[in-house]
Amino acid sequence: MPVDDSQLQAWLDDLAAKHQVPGVVCAIWDAGRVSTGATGIANLNSGVPMTVDTAYLTGSITKVILSTIIMTVVEEGLLDLDSPLVSYAPDVQFGADVDVARSLTLRNVMNHSSGVDTADLFAPAQRYPDGIYDYLAPMARAAKLTDPGIVSSYNNIGWIVAEMVLRNVTGQTFHELVRHRIIEPLGMTRTVTSVPEAILNRVAVGSFLMVGGDHRPTSQFMYPDSWAAPGTTPITTVRDTLAFLLMHLRGGVSADGVRLLALASVEAMQTPTSPDPTGPESGFGLGWRYVEAGGRRIFSHGGGSPGGTAHALISPADDFAMVAFVNSDVGMTTVHRELIDLALPHGPSPLAAPAGTARDDVDLRPFVGRYRRAGEVLDIAVDDARLSVRITPVEDEMVGAMATKSDVPEFGVVPTGESSLLPADERFPGGVTALTFYEPGPAGYGLVYFGGRLSRRITGS
Repeated sequence: MPVDDSQLQAWLDDLAAKHQVPGVVCAIWDAGRVSTGATGIANLNSGVPMTVDTAYLTGSITKVILSTIIMTVVEEGLLDLDSPLVSYAPDVQFGADVDVARSLTLRNVMNHSSGVDTADLFAPAQRYPDGIYDYLAPMARAAKLTDPGIVSSYNNIGWIVAEMVLRNVTGQTFHELVRHRIIEPLGMTRTVTSVPEAILNRVAVGSFLMVGGDHRPTSQFMYPDSWAAPGTTPITTVRDTLAFLLMHLRGGVSADGVRLLALASVEAMQTPTSPDPTGPESGFGLGWRYVEAGGRRIFSHGGGSPGGTAHALISPADDFAMVAFVNSDVGMTTVHRELIDLALPHGPSPLAAPAGTARDDVDLRPFVGRYRRAGEVLDIAVDDARLSVRITPVEDEMVGAMATKSDVPEFGVVPTGESSLLPADERFPGGVTALTFYEPGPAGYGLVYFGGRLSRRITGS
């Protein structure tokens, strides 16, 4: 039975109350029926309510939009996904390994398989659009996590590289391309790329769950606009995002019957090309994340902003699409996760909680050490047979991105296997996220996969 407005509204009211988040807004397409709902507060500073037309920062859902734009340029014969990036942008060196940088392609960017350690690198930069070129030097110094084309490890800076390529071949910025190729053709009248445009209407403001259970509004509305292509500037509504999702469900055709994208391009975006380190059941196509089980494949993408979480998904097998926004930093592993389980009961859920039972027969020593990736150091220590994890931001690599955070800097973990850990501490906000380890050696594991990103060991136990 397709979801209707009253059912969706009841779910949103219950989930917001259960998880004590300020507000939620959602739109669902279910076999031809559209339902929308909103609950709670859009802005804790002003107390204005969340409504179905409240706009929000869409975050990294933007990467699916940018991938769609890239595919239109490919269709025009201006790009080849498997040609080296340097053939389109000779000044770009993506990673310190020069030989690898010369081999990387747009496909490596779109499926997060570059292996370059720039996942969440924020550098001192001018305002957009010139600010993207301030990343040329930092990205050229970036270390290698893995060889390219092996597994996915989420990488934001690759999308800045993608914009550099697009500017060279089209002569337009990402903002210009998204307006001409996505917003205007789909009639997304409430989708903009700047705060001055957005504040003409109602806009949600993020908040952070603090230790003790209260939410505090963010002191920083958006991350630096030099990250426009990775997803810091687009501001949209659930109805506008649903129009974009339905274009992909309809094989590249808008509601008005206008073809934006060739069917072959839609299918290419939905073809798995880069598995997660955890296995081939999940990973990336082109832009889209995929997860599959029992012959059903779901495509989705999340989006984060300071104190906000957005999530969009499509299930072609079910003629289903859904987009939701929660103005809480813990929304992804609480409200979004449970809302997907309610609305898409056949699964598989792209936000399913990792399974595992604590074991007391696992050697803890191989886990212990310091692991490093752009923007973050992760220390794992053992004390009285108890493992703990401490996450420390690297402030020099997070310039302009620091906002009020709810992150618990240290939390307990338990082994659930020879190479896996799960948080086991009530202070850890937002549910559980697994830590999975790779490259075992005499000094311990060489890599850890956490939060969709790989980090490499830099010290032993």
